[in-house]
Amino acid sequence: MGAAGLIGCAREAPIVSRGSRTTVMTLDEQRSWVAGQLDLAVRASGVSDGWYDSFDEALLWSAGSTADRERLLNSLLPRGCDGFAGRLSVTLINNDAPDPFAAAGRVRAFWESEGWKVTDIRSYSAGKEPYFRADREGGAELALEAAEGGIALEVASACSAHNTVTSWERYLDESSEP
Repeated sequence: MGAAGLIGCAREAPIVSRGSRTTVMTLDEQRSWVAGQLDLAVRASGVSDGWYDSFDEALLWSAGSTADRERLLNSLLPRGCDGFAGRLSVTLINNDAPDPFAAAGRVRAFWESEGWKVTDIRSYSAGKEPYFRADREGGAELALEAAEGGIALEVASACSAHNTVTSWERYLDESSEP
């Protein structure tokens, strides 16, 4: 299954639902947290190469693509949640994983070992297209879907009511001034 198939599933029913808690993380802290969670999940998967942004295949997520990583993170803008608060969400795709199901199992085990509450989004037979999410009390959410042709990994920060998130346009305008 190619990226279009995985993305098609993600768009029909969002991998990650809205968070229910609000934090005061800044926009920069949210971006840093998202980057850290992506790095941890990619490392846990055992598949270090071939990850790219679901909206732009040219944006790679790997240790050797610092410019792409920064471009991807800087493109993340808060989406509404909990009234006026906002959260960041990104989906990476990998169509090069030699065994997407084994990678999914490793990520699930890692998230569980880190204290995330991991639940199945849909039922599946052992080893058949796992689709699960991981939640934290603070409202942050992770999800992974694997199929024969690839993996979709989603990371969503907790909702934040910090002014750099709720007024992100002004914050970004001010931070880009010379």
